[in-house]
Amino acid sequence: MPLPVSIVAALLPLSLPAPPEAGPREPPLPPATTFEWPCDDYRRGLRGAGNFGVKVGERSGAPFAGTWHLAEDVWLPGGTEVRAAANGRVRYADFSPTWTDDAGRKHWNLGHVVVIEHALSPPDGDRTHVCSVYVHLAAGLRVSAGDVVRRGAPIGAVGADRSEENGEYPAHLHFGLHVGPYFQLAPSWRRELARDALEVGLPASDRGPTMRLVRSPVAEVTLRDRTTAEVRLEDGTVSVMSTLVGSTSPGHRPADIVHWCRGYGDRETVDEWLRPSEWIERRRRAFDDRVRATTPAPPPAPSAPGAGRGSGSRRS
Repeated sequence: MPLPVSIVAALLPLSLPAPPEAGPREPPLPPATTFEWPCDDYRRGLRGAGNFGVKVGERSGAPFAGTWHLAEDVWLPGGTEVRAAANGRVRYADFSPTWTDDAGRKHWNLGHVVVIEHALSPPDGDRTHVCSVYVHLAAGLRVSAGDVVRRGAPIGAVGADRSEENGEYPAHLHFGLHVGPYFQLAPSWRRELARDALEVGLPASDRGPTMRLVRSPVAEVTLRDRTTAEVRLEDGTVSVMSTLVGSTSPGHRPADIVHWCRGYGDRETVDEWLRPSEWIERRRRAFDDRVRATTPAPPPAPSAPGAGRGSGSRRS
């Protein structure tokens, strides 16, 4: 059985790397106290439910048939300004082109994409972070990875209809909210890892000059650093994996992106994502309620001269 592309892209150097030395600490994320729509006419552009959690028909012939859509599609013209939905830090900003191989198969990718990590203040139950994902944007992104952005800051625009810049899709914004920080071991990645460990095998970190794949159930997965996971199999084998995914494009090679950032997935993966139109509306209402609860009531207006005195004639 061939090695899955996700595993090939994840392989690290042959020797087990030492934990990285501590570097300067990254400044904390600016608190995201409330959210707003990433573009004007957001709700109108949804055309109903926005396709969140919708399964692509098995027989539709469409790309990603048989999978579930993980975001909302906002159908607005190319050039529509796209803005940061909340305060946060840009974790990814690059171009992943759609391309066609020598056999004529089209490999659909994201076009220009931005991912922003947000630290929720206050948390949403047990959720402390979410990431907003903006896909099918135009060339000329207005942010770069590492930038700190404020809610409402322009980050780009909707890409032109069926253009190279937006991944050759009809003009629209694919907008998603993924639960958790940018660097994490998402449940979907853990499931894929467990499946590959049994069906294909994982590369042993001590494999020597040739790659040695070991099939064994996964016993434990831990993050060694932001982008590296250490996988211990039940037979004692240790495998070191990258949590980033590279592009297969033979032309432009974008920076690797975190494993959970995708447009489609299986039914269980939908649970890692939020329906933006509902969650942002709830978040905005909660913020407005907090503002009202903490805003002092205005002082009573002073009484007008003579107020409260009887104006009629005295009765005898």
